[in-house]
Amino acid sequence: MLEDKSDSNSYGIASLVLGIVSIVLCWVPVLGLASGIVGIIMAVKQRKISSNGITTAGLITSIVGTALSAIYMIITILLVMVGVIGGGMFGGLLK
Repeated sequence: MLEDKSDSNSYGIASLVLGIVSIVLCWVPVLGLASGIVGIIMAVKQRKISSNGITTAGLITSIVGTALSAIYMIITILLVMVGVIGGGMFGGLLK
């Protein structure tokens, strides 16, 4: 039998899994950011079909993971710039 598409929650579950992965991998900027963005897209897609608690949790975890990844990426870039400009471990490459 074919399952009714409105009863399926596959995008919601996938967005929850991707949101959790993005939170766990927020210290790896590219992976955390990518999985968070894909999780947000899947949660929004699922909410158009039918919304429930898993979809909402997937959306929230994906947003949190994306935000943490973006913050971590900005901090990493700033620390590298301070190290390069300030003569940290790179010996002042820009002087």
